Amino acid sequence: MRVRILWKLFAAFTFLSVITAIFLTSFLVVRLRSDVEKKISQRLESNAVLAGETFRKDFHEGDIPGIQNRAKTLASELHLRITVIDKQGKVVADSERDPASMENHGNRVEFTEAVEKGFGENTRLSGTLNFPMKYVAVRIADDNDIIGVVRIAVPLSEVQLELRPLYRAAILGAVVAICAAAIIAYLMAHNISWPIRRMKRIAERISKGDFGEKIIIKGNNELAELAESLNTMANELQVKMERMKHMDRIRSDFVANVSHELKTPLTAIRGFVETLEDGAINDKTNAARFLAIIKKHTQRLGNIIDDLLRLSELESGGRIEMAQLDLKDLIDEVIMGFGHALTAKHQMLSAEAAGGDFVTRGDRATLEQVFVNLIDNAIKYTKEGGQIKVRLAEDGDCLTVAIEDNGIGIPKDDVERVFERFYRVDKAHSRKVGGTGLGLSIAKHIVLAHNGQIRIESEPGRGTKVIVTLARR
Repeated sequence: MRVRILWKLFAAFTFLSVITAIFLTSFLVVRLRSDVEKKISQRLESNAVLAGETFRKDFHEGDIPGIQNRAKTLASELHLRITVIDKQGKVVADSERDPASMENHGNRVEFTEAVEKGFGENTRLSGTLNFPMKYVAVRIADDNDIIGVVRIAVPLSEVQLELRPLYRAAILGAVVAICAAAIIAYLMAHNISWPIRRMKRIAERISKGDFGEKIIIKGNNELAELAESLNTMANELQVKMERMKHMDRIRSDFVANVSHELKTPLTAIRGFVETLEDGAINDKTNAARFLAIIKKHTQRLGNIIDDLLRLSELESGGRIEMAQLDLKDLIDEVIMGFGHALTAKHQMLSAEAAGGDFVTRGDRATLEQVFVNLIDNAIKYTKEGGQIKVRLAEDGDCLTVAIEDNGIGIPKDDVERVFERFYRVDKAHSRKVGGTGLGLSIAKHIVLAHNGQIRIESEPGRGTKVIVTLARR
């Protein structure tokens, strides 16, 4: 079964918190026990010192029964066990037992330390009472002479009674700390896992092609950076997919258009060839007419193939010979070649130039092809008696050539698509005036190869303007 990252993080944080709490609680308990035992030792020492002052006089007077009585009275008042030992280790008085029945205490740790250092303490099982005791012993001295030792003992159970509330508080604090840590761990794990789960969900949607939802994570951390990277990747994928869809549509249209454009002349050629085979070849008049038609369609096929090859060459980065040329001279030369076409349709073509320096760098042959194509289109799609204007102007570091007519115009929805291969606004009219449907696409690629721009402004029934922008030099 798959375990969510939330619970993995929660378990890890909680485990770390529990270990930390146990360690800190253990350290606190040890420290508390040490402090409590130290305070008890200090209290017992103080009581032993006071008791020693009481017993000094009795030692001087040799009043052993008095020492015994005082030991019992003090022990009853202080709720402690008091033992008085002479300097040889013999028990003189004890508040719990008959001194005569008790063994010599000269070898007891607390006694030897008290004789040597003035103070001694020890914790062990009492030989007479048979339960754990804490012993504190203080030397009784008269000037530098050791008289005896007063030992005060308290059961360890009483020490535990003092420690028990502290233990409870420490354990309760540890439990509260662990619970608080568990809550904080859950919140932290949730804050880390939630963005990851969200990114996973959105990544799954992206994999299915849904780029509508973006990941928003506030902060300046690795998760926010990862979310931003995913958003960037999604945007790039969306653009690429849209571009691929667009290219697929263009490719599909291209295949359909190529098939149609090639099929029409091929069908005509095949039809006339079959007619000639059926006997029309013997009719010299019709045979000559049929052969002329076959020749026309063959030329059309050749033009389509030539334009396709030229377009393919341009799209694959075909070589363009760049050299300085005068754009005005080139335009004037192109215009001169349309005299017959203009006369046939009774059209007027005027040219004007605003400026005096029209030198640029480019490939003369390909640029000539661009302007020939654009002016030829203007003539074809302008009715008889129409007007065509060619304007050449300087525009800062650029030169612009605008070819404007008052022809049939182009609908708004078609303006952006006229540069696509084989795209025709009016297919019937386009075939009537001739052309392969590749001229504008070729023109666009040539202009782009010169790092220039080409755009169209048009309105149906009012004409079309094509603007070509090229760098000055």
